[in-house]
Order: sequence, then C-alpha cells, then structure tokens
Amino acid sequence: MWLKIWHSKYLLWLIFFLAVASRVFAISLPAHPYDMATFQAWGSRLLQVGPLHFYENTWSDYLPLPLYFTALISTLSTWLHLSFGLVFKSVVSLLELSLIIAITRSFRPPSRLLLFSLLALSPALLLDSAFWGQLDTIPALLALLSLTHLITPGVKGAHTPGVLVTSVLFGLAVAIKPIMILVTPILWILAFKKGKGWQFPLFSALTFFATALPMAGLASPRLLWERTLEQAGTYPFTTINAWNIWSLVPLATWPPDNQIILALSAHTAGLLMFGLLSFLILRNWYRTGWSPKFVFRVVGTILVTFFVFTTRMHERHLLFGLPFLALATIYESWLFIPLVLFTLTFCLNLYAAYYWVNHAQTWLFSPEFTSHISWINTLIGLGLACVWHWPTFLKSLILNLKSHKFLVGILLLASLLRFINLGHPPVYIFDEVYHAFTAREYIAGHIEAWEWWTTPPEGVAYEWTHPGVAKYGMVLGMLLFGENSFGWRFGSAALGVISILGLYLLVFSLTKNKSTALLSAFLVSIEGTHIAQSRIAMNDIYMLTFYIWALYAAVTSRWKSAAILYGLALGSKWSALYGVIPLAYIYLRAILPLHFNLKSFIIISILNPIRLLAVVVLVYTLTFTPFILAGHTWEQFIELHRQMWYYHTHLVATHAYQSTPWEWIFAARPVWYWVDYAGDYISHIFVQGNPLILWLGLAALVLQFRAIRYFRYSLFLVLYFVFTLPWISSPRIMFYYHYLPSATFLCIILATWLSQLSPRTRNGLMVVCCTGLILVSPMLYGFPIPTAFWDHFFHLFSSWK
Repeated sequence: MWLKIWHSKYLLWLIFFLAVASRVFAISLPAHPYDMATFQAWGSRLLQVGPLHFYENTWSDYLPLPLYFTALISTLSTWLHLSFGLVFKSVVSLLELSLIIAITRSFRPPSRLLLFSLLALSPALLLDSAFWGQLDTIPALLALLSLTHLITPGVKGAHTPGVLVTSVLFGLAVAIKPIMILVTPILWILAFKKGKGWQFPLFSALTFFATALPMAGLASPRLLWERTLEQAGTYPFTTINAWNIWSLVPLATWPPDNQIILALSAHTAGLLMFGLLSFLILRNWYRTGWSPKFVFRVVGTILVTFFVFTTRMHERHLLFGLPFLALATIYESWLFIPLVLFTLTFCLNLYAAYYWVNHAQTWLFSPEFTSHISWINTLIGLGLACVWHWPTFLKSLILNLKSHKFLVGILLLASLLRFINLGHPPVYIFDEVYHAFTAREYIAGHIEAWEWWTTPPEGVAYEWTHPGVAKYGMVLGMLLFGENSFGWRFGSAALGVISILGLYLLVFSLTKNKSTALLSAFLVSIEGTHIAQSRIAMNDIYMLTFYIWALYAAVTSRWKSAAILYGLALGSKWSALYGVIPLAYIYLRAILPLHFNLKSFIIISILNPIRLLAVVVLVYTLTFTPFILAGHTWEQFIELHRQMWYYHTHLVATHAYQSTPWEWIFAARPVWYWVDYAGDYISHIFVQGNPLILWLGLAALVLQFRAIRYFRYSLFLVLYFVFTLPWISSPRIMFYYHYLPSATFLCIILATWLSQLSPRTRNGLMVVCCTGLILVSPMLYGFPIPTAFWDHFFHLFSSWK
C-alpha cells in the first residue's frame, strides 16, 4: 500500500520538485550572451516598428512566431524590471514543464512516472532552455504532444483532444522551428490511418500560415517560405560546432559545405545520406504495419539522423530527437542506452560551445576528444537507422561469433597484420604518388586530376590510367580519418580483411568443408603479397575484393549482385577483365545439363548473359559519374578510355624492380616500396609473398592436378591460371604485385590439399607457412632494423635486394 502511494504520488512530487529546483538554479546562471542579446534586440525592434515593418530593415533568420515571443519577453522584463535573460529563461522553463505535464497525462501511472522523470529531469532539456536560453525544447515538446494525442488512447476518463487541437500544436511547432517539418510524413501517415488524412495537414498548414499574418497578411506563405530558406542557408558550413559526421576529423574553422568532392557538395552528400537512412527507417516501420508502438522511435531516429549526417547543424540540433527517444523507451526499454549516450554527448557538445563563446573561442576539449564524441554520435545514429531491434541483432551477432569463433580469430589476426602501424610511413610510398595524390586532388575539387593532358606538380602524377573506384575508397578513408597516410590506406586495409571473409564464404559454398574454408582464409591472412597490398593505397586489393565477392555471389546464384560487384571490380582495375572466364564457367555449370526448350534456352543462354553484361557495363559506367559531373563530356569519357588503353598497351619503361610472371610464381623478385636510413638502422617496405606458402601452393597444384574433374577444384585452377597466364604475353612493364590475385587463389589450392593430409602433417606444414611470414615480415612493415641484419638477409636472398 505504502509502495503504491509512494510511486503514484510522493515520488512524482519529488521529481517535480527536483525539476523545478534544477531549473531555478540554471536560470540564475548567465545565459548564452550572443543569443540572448540577439533575442532582446529583435524583441525591442519588433515593439518599436511593429510587425508589418520588422523585416524591412532588420535582419533575422527566425520565423515570425518566435519573434512575437521575444517581444512578449521584452514587455514583461520592462514591466517586472527584471533582466531580459532571466524572464526569457523563466517563461521558457515554465512552458517546458507545462508541456511535459500535458504529455505525461496521456499515460497511465507507471509509464507516466518514468516518462515524466526522463523529460523533466533531462539534462539536455535543462541545459538548452534554462541554462543556454533557447526555444528548442518548446517546438520539440509541442510536436511530441501532438503526436501523443494522435496515437495514444489516453487515461480512462480523461479528455482526448481532437484532430484540430493536435494539428494546431504541430503547426505551432513548425512555426517556431522549421526543422520539425521532418515529423510531417509520420504524422500524416498516422492521420490517414485514423481517417483524418485531409484534416491534419490542412489544419496544421493553416496554423503555420496564420502565425505570419500580423507580419505579412495574405502574403504570409511567401514570407514563411523566404524565412525558412533564410534560416536554412544562414550558416552554409559543414558543421557549426556540432559533433557529428562532419567533425570526425577535427577542423580549425567552419569549412563551407559547397566544396565539391567527387562532383558532390558536402551539403548534397549530407542530404543524400539522410534521405537514404530515412528511407531505411520508414521501410522498417512499414514492415511492422505502421505500428503506432514504434512511431516515437521512428521520429526520434529521423531527427537525430538529420543532426548526425546533414550539414549546417548547430550543437543544439541533436536535442529535437531526444524527447521522442525518451518516450520511445516506454515501449522499447533498450532505447534507454542510445538515449543516455546521446544525452551525454549533447550536454558535452552544448557546454563546449557555450565555453567557446565565453572564452575567446577557446575549446574546452581537445580535437581528439571532439573526434571521439563525433564517432560515437555517428555510429549510434547509423545503428539506430540501419538496425531495427538491437537486442535481437546483438544476440544473433554473438551467436554467430560463437559459432564461427575460428573465422573470427582469423579475421582478427588479418586485421592486426594489416592495420598495425598502418600510417607508417607518413609519406607517399611507391605508387601512392599517383593513387593517393590523385585521391587528395579529388578532395580538393581539382578536376584536372581526371585529365590526361594536364601537367601535375613535381614529384607526383595524376592517376588517370585506371578507373576511379579504388581512389574513391581512398577519398572516403581520408574524409573519415583525415588527409594522412592512415586515411588514404584505410580502405585498402579494410577491404583486405573483407576479401578474406569473402574468400572463406566462397570456398565454403563450393566445398561445404569448413576446415578447407578456414585454412584458405588463414593462409591468405598470412600471405605477404596480400598483406603488403592491403597496406598501400593502390587499386589491386580493391579489384580483388570486389571480384572475390562477385564469385561468391555467382556460386550462390545471386547473379545480379555478382554483376554489380564485378562492375565495381572492373571500375577498380581493368585486370578484372580476366575474371570474366571463371564467372562464365560458373554460369555454364549452373545451367547444365540443358533440360529446357528453345524458349528457355534463348532466355537462359542468350538473354540472361546479355542482361548481366548490361548490368556490368552500367555499373562500370556509373563509376565515372564524378568525371561527367565534374564538367567533362561523353566524348572525353570515350577519349579517356582510348588513352588508358594506349597507355597500358604501349608503355615503354624500365624499372629496377620489374619482373616477369616466371619470377612471380617462385617469389623471386619483390618490389621495393620505401626505405629510410637512420644511422645504423634501415627501414624497408617491399611487396613480397610468403615464399613457403607460394612454393607449397605450386606443389599442391601439381599434386592435385588430377582432381580437375571436380568442378570446385577445376574452378580454383581456372582462377589461378586466368590471372597468371595472360601476363606472360603482356607487352608492358610488369611488377610482382600483379601476382596478387593468383597468389590469393593459390592459397585455396594449397588449403584443399592440406585438408586431405593427416592432422600431424597438416599442422607441421602450417608451422612452415607461419615461418614464411616471420621470414618476410621485416620487409612488410618498415620497422627500423640494424644494417647488419639486412646485409645477412640479402646475402641469403640476393634476388630480393
């Protein structure tokens, strides 16, 4: 009995007292000086010249309704002889608590208590309104109240407002902050489901337009449109102190969001990301039958996603989604975790911006701290948008990790070998002077990076001789981690690990043998060629990764996906053309034996291949979209390909580390990528294969050649030879790294042989393979090693020097 009374009455009053006390304390603190001075000036000006003439000679990016509020506060502060800031924050806090009470009244006592606690004691709401002195909480709570009345039945015996009231509430919310218009699609969907499809948008629009009547009369729609555009364009920067995806890389100034990268401005890219994620959110909600249970989560996620991914966001704009997420926890308790995390990052961001203004634009936190918080916001926003139910997802993920623990271990090992000290050296190595440099030119918006006729700066060169997909990956890495060596190499390392996962799935799909698939993945993870090419910003690992996943899609009969992935492989490097033969082999295997009539024969044997080739060509062509959007013509697109073909077929050059396919298969001649001398120490980076894996792989190829009658093994042989033999007759200069695909597929052949041996023999040979990695590891990582070691090393392996 006492417990019931405590929960229903005394605890609620205690929370209310704490909410009021905390706001009284925050109100007594200094408000944000710039905002408060601006509001006071607007309010005084409006009282002085009247609403009809306010916008004539006064700049303001605010809509009329909040300006009326500033005029009201100016009047009250004059009457009460109190400071404008004190009155402003007091009135906003009073409205805020009133709206919270109105929202929570729609719920029954247990939920009411929890929701009132989450909203009334929210540090985010408290800091934004009572401390900073802003109106953001009012439109957010008005929209939440409107949504609550639209979908909740309310407490028994309580009056439920009609559609007119809910529409007016939402119209007022948008009139205060136009960002709330993002809630419109959700509210309209709910209104249509309730049979109020035309009433809600009509009444809310009329309310919105009515707020501008005192200032514009019948021209209020035009005025509101102009003011909305003015507000949206006032700060055309990627971020205005907001810790989101645009501050992952700490920036000294506010970068303009009209900078073109790969033919897209940052502003457009942000809107595209937000649009795509909003589509995913709404699609997931649609799959629940537009269930009202999830509507608060949907709205909250859309609003926080808008903050995280679009440009021109202020530090305060994350707040708009937090009340909706708070209410969503009533239905999905797990949402309490992202709510708390977002609340924490919001409070840190808000106070940092407040400190910045009051301390001569000096940041309270370090750039690294800002970057970390931005990563947290970005990952949470992405997770909420892409994964509908995190507990189920995490449970499934944990079960998968447990059931594939050996694969997870291999992938972790592969990640360690590829990411350790990835940023070293912090300069271009080998062909990074072409690939990474050109990717940086893309970021800088220099369209000459696409053009074969332009002259590059000394010491570097524009890389137009290959398609651009790999360089796009380098661009993405630098956008995420900065224009540094880690950034431009990140994509290679990530795709290197992803290729190993794809290889495992490919081998398992073909052999149905987990041991063989794991062996294949492990051998590739310790293969030196794969490691080296995963640690340099070149296009080989991009091509290989997309091609492996295209093979996996093909053997699992997902031919559209295979065509798309193969198009991306071609868009990375033309040597993927050799890979059409294995893909055709898989397709022929899939349609044989021919037990179909003439019509199906035409469809399966002629029309389907043509359709798939069309998809490949389309995807490949689309990879040149930035080239076209940068202002180049289709005639230049065709000429670019002529120039690419001419370059690769007429290249006459020599290099100290050039080699032939006959040297590749025995790992006889690596490529020297970088060197640094430091006294008695020398640091080297080569691309060199694990010789013991490659030699054993050749032995396995010969010993198992009779297994060619089996499709899976014959496919492995085709994959190896099709990426090796064409190079024998190539007219151009060649290097060992061209052997990357062959070395990778040779690991599969070795794994199929090892899996047939006794455990003792297999384990012994695996130790030998690991010894091979230890042997070549000094050549892969650029660590300083005594000169005496290198003298002995190259004495033993003279052709490697």
